[in-house]
Amino acid sequence: MDIDDVVATAEELATRQFLGVPDDSGHWLEGVARTGTRAAFEPIAVFASLHETPADYDGTAWRLWEEAYHRFEQRRQDAVIALTARWGPPQPYAFRSEHERVLAGDESVSTLDYNLAMFTGGEPFPAWSHEGRIVGLLLGQMDKEFPIVLTLAAVATADRGDP
Repeated sequence: MDIDDVVATAEELATRQFLGVPDDSGHWLEGVARTGTRAAFEPIAVFASLHETPADYDGTAWRLWEEAYHRFEQRRQDAVIALTARWGPPQPYAFRSEHERVLAGDESVSTLDYNLAMFTGGEPFPAWSHEGRIVGLLLGQMDKEFPIVLTLAAVATADRGDP
């Protein structure tokens, strides 16, 4: 996805109708576009998992993973610059409280909140507020069996408060 597509997709996510389908599908964690009742995801870039590949066995996986992650982080920064020109500076947002609840064994955490917390590690990411939702640029990997994913995400914040 080029930078103009990222901006257009972010603008569309800012107003996209959430669907009446459950948010418990983790397909977005694999870089698949997904819209649920409280969130929508549109992947920008995906780097396939190297788990149990020749690179995993010959010791080159870590270097390839780091290179991909750094490329994706640069793409995220390029997107931040473009979206800042359109919407103003981002505000850091984090799913820190959800992450802490997951680590504490709180089984009442929804599947969506669990996935967001674990994918981001509870760390802040650049986000913009838009009428009861945040539009953010998430970069992470759920686990070594999953790909590295850079995705645009629109997440309802009504039950979370403002970023």
